Amino acid sequence: MRGRRFVKKLLISVVLSLSMVWLCGFTPFTRVTNVCPKCKAEKTDVIVLSNGFKVVGNVVAQNTDYYVVDRYSEYRAVAKAEASKVEWKDKGGPGNLGTGDQILLKNGVVLHGAITQEKFGRYFVIQVGTLNHTVWHSQIKNVHKGGTAYTFGDTPVVTTP
Repeated sequence: MRGRRFVKKLLISVVLSLSMVWLCGFTPFTRVTNVCPKCKAEKTDVIVLSNGFKVVGNVVAQNTDYYVVDRYSEYRAVAKAEASKVEWKDKGGPGNLGTGDQILLKNGVVLHGAITQEKFGRYFVIQVGTLNHTVWHSQIKNVHKGGTAYTFGDTPVVTTP
């Protein structure tokens, strides 16, 4: 009886702690452990969210709405409205962050590169490195081009002020 109560409390506490991350809207990175324990750890940026959760990675770009964070070649968006502070890896601050183009997918993944094509009302093509990704409008949460939010759909892409 006592063991069941402990397991129940443990399960509830785990669910509540994970819900704090999900309530912020941040999609966690894939769980990866250090593959080289003897290697010197790289310096990283740390974004502290308003709930105290820390997002560790390299901020590679920003736009009007969010920071683009890279960790082990996975990109995620951290909303600027949810960030209480950023601890930059370099004491001088972020340096020269690029803006580039970003497509934030509904699953939380960010494609960061250059939008090369748009078929109005259907899809975007974004070049990430040497790869071209076709992203259907139904998969997209939002689009930023050159650091500015864009609208999309049946009408041409328009910069929002």
